[in-house]
Amino acid sequence: MKHTVAVAWMMFALSLGSHGAGGGNDIKLIHLDKVNTDADEDDPYVSPSGLTLIYASNKAGTYDILTSRRNGAAFPAGKPYLASPEDDERSPFMYQGVNLDLYFSINHVPDEKLKDLKNFDIVRKTGERAYLPLLGVSEREDELHPWITPGGREFYFSRKLKDGWTMFVTTGVVPGPGLAKDVGFPPGFCRATLSQSGLTMYLQGPLDDGRTGIYRSKRSRIGGAWSKPEPVPALDHPEAKRGVMSPCVSGDRLYFASDRPGGKGGLDLWAVAISQLK
Repeated sequence: MKHTVAVAWMMFALSLGSHGAGGGNDIKLIHLDKVNTDADEDDPYVSPSGLTLIYASNKAGTYDILTSRRNGAAFPAGKPYLASPEDDERSPFMYQGVNLDLYFSINHVPDEKLKDLKNFDIVRKTGERAYLPLLGVSEREDELHPWITPGGREFYFSRKLKDGWTMFVTTGVVPGPGLAKDVGFPPGFCRATLSQSGLTMYLQGPLDDGRTGIYRSKRSRIGGAWSKPEPVPALDHPEAKRGVMSPCVSGDRLYFASDRPGGKGGLDLWAVAISQLK
């Protein structure tokens, strides 16, 4: 089985082309070529099987959610999944519980008179039903980046406070009001993605030069305190003006967005084998 996975990953890399990282690090990054455009592709979420990619793109002028499903090695160009010319749909996350639920953020307002109150709220959509707000998560500030651990034990999300984006955690697939609490990272450290074990977190945070980078934090047990986020310099590139952001763990791979050289313009989606990120 391990041999099969390794061969599949190698074919995936060869089919898309690999690019070395900056800073003298020799790792192989995979550019999701057919998915990317000259606009921003961001917010990747890849299912645990590694076969389904859901992401956001502003190619149409506002952010829409697109999906791509691969039968072979490479992800084909994405197709619209949720799109609106008036609203932005961002940061999708799929959760398989009793039903397959899609969580995402949207800045929809029901009345043009309320446009000054427009902000991102995290909502939940089951099947073909209309999406529903998460009253235990969404408030007057912007909320993005949902990530739920197996069993709904932990629900991570990011909220834009006065000092910057701050990471929160609560419980349940439909969290109750008043339960969310600050994870304890400094402002600017946000957008959690967790390993299957729940003991390793990748997140994004500010770099010293004003750009965004990907960091890693660990803990010894579920529910325990997270360690100080440490940068993952192997993913950085000095010519990436905006940096590296939006990490998503899926199996043994880390997907992310970056404007590093080798892309098509704007933010592009990339992947790397986690085993390379020492």
